Order: sequence, then structure tokens, then C-alpha cells
Amino acid sequence: MMKRNLVMIVSFLVLVFPVRAYAAGLCCQVSSGSQESLLDSTLPESGRFSLQLLYSFSMMDELKEGSSTVSLQDVKNDGKYTKLPVDMHMIKYTLNAVYDINDKFTALISVPYVRNTMDMEMGMRMMGMGTTWMDHTMTPIQELGDVTVMGLYHYYLKGGNVKTDILTFGLGVKTPTGSATLRGSSGKFIHAHMQPGTGSWDPLFSLMYSKDMAPFLLQTDLTYQLTTRNRDGYEFGDSFAANVIGRYAVTSFFNISAAVTYLHVNSADDRDGNYTDLTSLMDDPDNTGGDSIWLSPGIKVRPFQNNLTAIDLKVQFPVWERVNGIQLVSTYRILAGVTFNF
Repeated sequence: MMKRNLVMIVSFLVLVFPVRAYAAGLCCQVSSGSQESLLDSTLPESGRFSLQLLYSFSMMDELKEGSSTVSLQDVKNDGKYTKLPVDMHMIKYTLNAVYDINDKFTALISVPYVRNTMDMEMGMRMMGMGTTWMDHTMTPIQELGDVTVMGLYHYYLKGGNVKTDILTFGLGVKTPTGSATLRGSSGKFIHAHMQPGTGSWDPLFSLMYSKDMAPFLLQTDLTYQLTTRNRDGYEFGDSFAANVIGRYAVTSFFNISAAVTYLHVNSADDRDGNYTDLTSLMDDPDNTGGDSIWLSPGIKVRPFQNNLTAIDLKVQFPVWERVNGIQLVSTYRILAGVTFNF
């Protein structure tokens, strides 16, 4: 009851006061074990409007049980599941818009378009003949994802508008614009984590700190996503992410960066069983949630002298993971983006 009341209060604030403080948002959605960071939005410039086009690709092709890697054959031999994932590709194209209303308030919106594909092996148990396995490729899922809106408040620790030390508070909501009810040829819902959306309104809370020590920049953030149950009874697990990133300006037009991210995701809950299939590894709610640590080296290039355009390239990979049950996990993630400032 307390969680439900908190969700209603936060969602009301974000929706009722969109112009003054909470107009729009950059999403911190969990995507194959890694969260988008809000760190680039902590250095405001009054009146600036930015558009970012972002591409991300996640490769999921490894099975883990707890913190140990297991083979597909090991899971087959266990005999519990007859529907097993082999690999999954998650592609997301995101349009982010950021507006610095003034030196204290920033509004953000993030609009994603997702494309998910998955290869599987399906087992058919034959009387006296064991299990026969066949390859199966799911029909690709490609649709609008969940739009996120967010507002940021910047507090200048050294007073005035001195931007060397900035503490930023973020409040937002992930909206259920993406479908969470796509069905397969059997008429049942496809895997919850293959759906383009979650079907739920999820408040987001962020706390960010930026320390400018030119040519070095140190930034950290803490983000919590409070998930809610969708109308079909499924609730993704709450998530918490902590990021630390360091940037070094090699020249005025070329930066290098390195980041460490800790991610915790609670287990999902399928109250009504609409997404659950206990013969399928991907559709067993016991196989959701866990903890991971990611490393993210990257570069930023400003190709023009006016510095109004920036190109970002980043690779993310897990260095440690501990999952609940058995899960298909990411081996790497690639992000590329271009930002235009006006």
C-alpha cells in the first residue's frame, strides 16, 4: 500500500507540473543489464536546447546460473526446461530532447524505438526416445518503446552559478507507451522481456554530482526506478544503478572517458501467470533479477569549431554478474550517438 501511494504521488507531481520543472526526461531504463546514464545532463546552459540520436546494440548469448557460466547442454541435461534461449539481440534507437529552462532547471524527454530478436532451441519429448531439439527463431519485435519524461534541478554547491561543483536532483516517470501485450502464433503473450514496453507507469529518482577540474571532469549518479504492476498482472523488478565516470579533455574537440556501473534489479512478479510458462527458461519469473558491475570506456568528438555538434562512441561490458536462477545475459553493448546543440 505504501509503495502504491508513493507511486501515485510522484506520478501526479510529474504530470501536473510539466512546464515549470518536470517537463521531459531522459530514460534510465534497464536494457539487458545496463542503464542509460543522465550524467551528460548535469552541466546546464540557460536556454540551450539539445537533440540526441542514440543507437544501442546489446548482445545476449551467455547463460549464467548465479555467478557461474553454464552451457546450453548443461541446461538441457537438467531436464527442467524444453524452451531455451540461444542468443538475443536488443537494438534501440532513441531520440532524446533536452532543454535547459534556466541555470537551475532542465527538462528532458526520451523516445525509444526497439527491435528485439531471439534464437531458441525447442525440445519435444518423445515416449522412450528422449528429447528431440529443434532450432527456432522468433519473429522480430520492432515497435515504439516506453517514453520517459524527467525534470532536473541543479544546486550549485559553491554558490551563484559556479559550475565546478553541481548537485543535481532528478524526478521523472517512464510511461507505458510501448506495447506489453504482443502475442505469438500460439495466442499467448510473448516473453515479457521481449515486449517493446512494460505496460506500467514507473517513477524515476536520480541524484547526480559533477566536479569540474578542467581538463578532468568527475561525475557520479544514483538512479532508482520504482516499478509498478501492469494491467495484466506483471511487475518488473525495481532497479538501482550507481555510476562513476571520469572524463579527460585531450583537446578542445576530443575527450576520452571511462565509467564503472553497479546495477541491481529485483525479481519480477507475474501475479496472474499471464506471462509465465514453467517449461520455458525465459518465462519463469524465478529467472529474473540480479546484480552486475559494468565497465564503459568511450570517446567524444566535436568535429566542428563551434562545438555545437558532438559524436559519442561507447562500449559496455560486464566484469561481474550474479543472477537469480538461470538467465541469458549480455556479453557486450555498443552505443553510438550524435548530439546537436541549439
